[in-house]
Amino acid sequence: MKKIFYSIMALAIAAMTFQSCEDVPMPYDMPGSEDKPTVVEPAGTGTKDDPYNIAGILEATESLNSGENLPEKVYFKGVVTSVKECSPSYGNATFYLGDDIESSKTFYVYQCLGLGNKNITSEDEVQVGDTITIYGTVTNYNGTIETAKKEAYIYESSRGGSSGPAEEAIEITCAKAIELCNALADGASSTETYSITGYITDVYSTISYNQQSFWLSDNNDGQKMVQAYWANLPQGVEAFTKGSKVKITGKLLKFVNSSNEVITEVKNADVEIIEQGSSTPDIPTGDAKHITISEFLSKKDIQTTYELTGTVKNIANTTYGNFDLVEGDAKIYIYGLLDKDGNTKNFASLGISEGDEVTLTGVYSEYNGSPQIKNAQFVSVKKGSGGGTGENNPPTGDNLLSNGGFESWTGGLPDNWKSTSTASSATLSQSTDAHGGSYSVCVKTGDKYNKRIAYKETELKAGTYVFTFYAKATTSETCQVRPGYVPVEGGSVGNYVYGDYASITTGWTLVTYEFTLEKDATVCLVVMNPKGSSYATAQDVLIDDAKLVKK
Repeated sequence: MKKIFYSIMALAIAAMTFQSCEDVPMPYDMPGSEDKPTVVEPAGTGTKDDPYNIAGILEATESLNSGENLPEKVYFKGVVTSVKECSPSYGNATFYLGDDIESSKTFYVYQCLGLGNKNITSEDEVQVGDTITIYGTVTNYNGTIETAKKEAYIYESSRGGSSGPAEEAIEITCAKAIELCNALADGASSTETYSITGYITDVYSTISYNQQSFWLSDNNDGQKMVQAYWANLPQGVEAFTKGSKVKITGKLLKFVNSSNEVITEVKNADVEIIEQGSSTPDIPTGDAKHITISEFLSKKDIQTTYELTGTVKNIANTTYGNFDLVEGDAKIYIYGLLDKDGNTKNFASLGISEGDEVTLTGVYSEYNGSPQIKNAQFVSVKKGSGGGTGENNPPTGDNLLSNGGFESWTGGLPDNWKSTSTASSATLSQSTDAHGGSYSVCVKTGDKYNKRIAYKETELKAGTYVFTFYAKATTSETCQVRPGYVPVEGGSVGNYVYGDYASITTGWTLVTYEFTLEKDATVCLVVMNPKGSSYATAQDVLIDDAKLVKK
């Protein structure tokens, strides 16, 4: 018995000895013993049944330039890696999606709505680790690929398998849509999403960003019951056709025009073609009635195409053609100007400059409550004398800047101090607190973002330059400005190059910035008014007597 006991003890000691030997090599490599990053291949086609993964949506958007959208709304799916904001107060959420929770490549979902295209109602509606499918518009915003603001929603969300797809839209007729819409407050939208089946009785707009507007009726009888305002063209459909049987899906809007007429509207509806009509689309042909801009603004007619003539001011984009059209005291913002053939991104070929008199056609619309014409159509141009070019204050001496003293203003903005690219981001106003002359420019601060005033795109030869200006704080607190420049190619900005932060007070302070261009380049000079931080105090600042000289 003792021999058996001693044998068992010996075996136990031997086993313990082997377990304690840390330097005994493994006979083979353990799976997963090396911490290697997982490479996720792009996948998906962007449809409901086959959404992009995050690698797929990032690949699909590689070629987007700043300000461009994917031509169609898409579906994409990923895991929430971080949540920036989930706000019931604003009804939307901002967060990042990756192909897994530790993914280094993420997609920025900006201010999207919740399930069912409804407002976010809880702060925990989006949490890290959730698997979410998004449906909506994807854009390149100043170099960041993201969902367009409030133009995307959560189609499907799962948290441990507890949630599911968004609730289905409620099926109704055009007549029922009118009844429901009449019960809403003026200008209000429904909380529910509806699907309305009917016939297209009138197509009244050109195609813009893969959208077109039309009227819908329960019968193919020519009635205008429900307005599908800038509805989304389905994949493979070039234009909506009068007489087609379609299903539109979206929220109802009670729109009241200037004549107090109530219009039942579905804005940015998704459209399913059930039966294709045989007639051609009723698209404006150029025979539009000519009215003044003031009349156009007072009518607020979102159905009829009108012809307008005015002076071009404040060109903000030379690719698409974004600018103010001014006639006397009246002004309308033109958000994209098509050429005579209806082509977009062709503004440069029209040879239009600030101060030119332009005739165009378009339909009234609004963005965030401000009047505009989306994708107006060019008719003719009469060359002007260059109004808005700052020639009343041309460069003096060796100064390469026109209107460096901010004495010449057009439409509430200093001439020449507005870039056609995204370099200009600040709100500007005229101030009589000047370092020299009668005026300076006030550069408004931003609560969350840095703001910039930018001089117009300027071609500079290779060499060394000195950029100077006077700056002044508007409160008793010391604050900062930062001078710099940004290269511009093809209407898009490159990487910003800045000098040091300059501290300024309530007295005028001279700021100097020297930089060297290694080759000829088109640049925008900028002055940043930084957001509040540990090194910068946010407040409005004044700028005056700017000068650029070549050493």
